[in-house]
Amino acid sequence: MDVISVLLVINESALQNVFRRMLEKKEVLQTEFCSNANQAIEHFHHRAHQIIYIDLALGDMDGIELVKRIKQDFPQTYILMGSNACTPKDVIRSMQAGAADFIVDPFEVDLVEAAMDKAIREVHPQSSMSQRNHSNQKTIVTQDRSLRRVLDIARKVAPSTANVLITGESGTGKELLAAYIHANSQRNDQPYIAVNCAALPEQLAESELFGHEKGAFTGAISRKLGKFEGAGNGTLVLDEITEMALPLQAKLLRAIQEREIVRLGSNRPVTIGARIVAISNRNIKKAVMANEFREDLYYRISVIPLTIPPLRERNNDIPLLANHFFERFSRQNQSTMTRISDPAMELLSRQKWPGNVRELENTIERGVLIGHGEELLPEHLFMEEAFPDNNRKPSLEAGMTVREMEKELIFNTLNAVEDNRTHAAKMLGISIRTLRNKLNEYREEMEHTG
Repeated sequence: MDVISVLLVINESALQNVFRRMLEKKEVLQTEFCSNANQAIEHFHHRAHQIIYIDLALGDMDGIELVKRIKQDFPQTYILMGSNACTPKDVIRSMQAGAADFIVDPFEVDLVEAAMDKAIREVHPQSSMSQRNHSNQKTIVTQDRSLRRVLDIARKVAPSTANVLITGESGTGKELLAAYIHANSQRNDQPYIAVNCAALPEQLAESELFGHEKGAFTGAISRKLGKFEGAGNGTLVLDEITEMALPLQAKLLRAIQEREIVRLGSNRPVTIGARIVAISNRNIKKAVMANEFREDLYYRISVIPLTIPPLRERNNDIPLLANHFFERFSRQNQSTMTRISDPAMELLSRQKWPGNVRELENTIERGVLIGHGEELLPEHLFMEEAFPDNNRKPSLEAGMTVREMEKELIFNTLNAVEDNRTHAAKMLGISIRTLRNKLNEYREEMEHTG
């Protein structure tokens, strides 16, 4: 496949680094950066770019104005827009101006990667197979008996058409299991599409899933196929399904029951053939009892329920995973280290890993980058103290600052909802973005104080 030229118009260095780290892994992309609208226009007059990402806030021109300019002069360009401080009105105005997609939090790598993969498929449809194969190449590393039983069940049911519900704590590898099911199914040569339900803007969620016709709403300048149709006869993964709004749950239930959807602005049903794999890090039965999730939908998606045990319940996997990640990151970073030292492995094995496999992976990657010599040593791991102690009680005392009280409240709420940030933000009455920013502030404080 030909190399795809991407231009990123971003005036914030931290955000540039997020894109740079993610895009350098995609060999099909040739990426260039610029920091303002005038530079972007000059870039286009020297060279055509198939994909462009535009930050909503630019110093010299409103990002939406730049979208209009690009769309007018270079109508074939696939335009992505994004901002970590946007309103629903901003999203709608961007789509009206000609943006094909809007990343509501460009600091969230998963959202950026999903949006960029979609852009690649739109620009080069023949790349869809390589994207599918990429998801199929993922492997689950384990020697734990309970997780191996889960994998055995998953492999047995994979060839069927039954819907699957995967539950487990954050960072345990739920989407990895979804990809494993797709790879072992008879539809592994068909599309594999994953949707983060919590990241869908409420005003556009129905259109994203079911599609829309031209003129269906303000800004619908052409027909758009939704995720159900895009998945074809493949696998549609609905991640964080418990965060889906109740009205949309009703429409999803009908789509699963009738095996058909209706695009917004149309009255003609379209037959769908995708298999549904739903994912949640919440206890769905509790969500049903709290009237936050439809009971009838729960029974529709949980024909085959699978639960991934947390890493603290499979300690024998820690050395295996640690060595697996060490070999991968050592190879990627051309490290001189050849092994994890015994004291370092002992330290890793003693940890509780509240962030599960993802936290262990990040720790090993950080150790490889920081370390030197032949062995990965305990001091290279730079182990962070876990955010909240799971057993601690709220302790608001006279003399505490408001900031300390706020921090205490946030950590105890996260603990109560098993680190589900979306649910915690709702309970606290703040946005998920505000919660994420607060946690980043606390992390920076910890690093600053050593």
